[in-house]
Formats: sequence, C-alpha cells, structure tokens
Amino acid sequence: MPMSKAKIGTLLMLLACPALQAQTPAPEQANESDLRACLQLEQQGLKRFNTLEQRASDLRGSEKLLSERRVALQNQKAKLDAGKPDQKAVANFNEAVNTFNLQADQLNADKAEFEKESSTYDNWVNNNLKPVCNKVINKPVNPVTSYYACGFNSTQPLVDVPHCKTLPNLDSLKTCIQKAGSKTAASEACKG
Repeated sequence: MPMSKAKIGTLLMLLACPALQAQTPAPEQANESDLRACLQLEQQGLKRFNTLEQRASDLRGSEKLLSERRVALQNQKAKLDAGKPDQKAVANFNEAVNTFNLQADQLNADKAEFEKESSTYDNWVNNNLKPVCNKVINKPVNPVTSYYACGFNSTQPLVDVPHCKTLPNLDSLKTCIQKAGSKTAASEACKG
C-alpha cells in the first residue's frame, strides 16, 4: 500500500526532530569573573542586610518598651485621677510623661533614619547587585567555575555567600580539581 505524501512528510519531520535537537547548542555557562563579581557583591549585600536586620530588631525592642511604658503611664494617670495626689506625685508624673515624649520622639527619628537606610539598601540592590548578578542568573554553572569564583583556591573564600555555602561535595571537587592539574582539564573532568 503506497504511503501518501502527507504521511511521508510527517514521518520525515518526526525523524528530523531529534537531529535538530541534537544540533541545538548547549546553553552558555556562567563565567568565573562574572560569577565572582556577583558573589562578592552578594557578600557585601548580606553584611548590609544583616546590619539593617539588627537595627530593625533593636527598633522593634524600643517600640515594645515604649508601648509598655505608655500603658504604665496611663495606669499611673488613672490612679492619680482617682485620688487626691500631692504636688510631688503630679510633678513626678509630668516628668515621666516628658521623658516618655522625648523617648518617643527619638524612636520616631530613629525609625525615619532606618527608613532612609533601608531605601538606600534597596537602591544599592537595584543599581549595583542586580545588574551584575543578572549576567549569571539562569545560566548553568560548572562546579569548577563555582569553586574558583567562591575563592576556595585562595585564602579568603566567600564562605558566607549562600551559593558558596551550598556547593555540594566540596572536598571531592577539590580533590578532582587538584588531580586534573588545570582549570580547563578540571572543567571537563569534575562536573559534579
């Protein structure tokens, strides 16, 4: 039974697809210098973020203490209002209120300063970190490239950066790289 031209065409297309897929080039790998630049900025960003996070925690603590102080002052005022306080008790209360107001003003100033610092950090991320790291995001990274970009071959590796901290099988990778003798040979021999 003769095959129609449509069936032959379909069959040829099905046969050709794997060949076309085999000719698709491998995706571009992240290069070491771009990855290193990104990781160094990420390390700076982590330090800046951790400082901001500590400051935010301190501000939350101050805010909680002031809130508790406000409740205590309200309770003290209710007691004063309920009785016949002497002038010394009223003076002490007024001084406590003035101190509270100064502390609240300082907290508000500190919060405004924190907001500026937080905004500066966000701008730094958008203007510095992201443009550099966008060069390597969504690109495959050879473990050997990560090893060198993280600085594991130097005296100051970027061990706090999540990418470097989670590099799998670091000891066996180091051994493989040393056995390979060069970065090029290691890139081929030590794929993970």
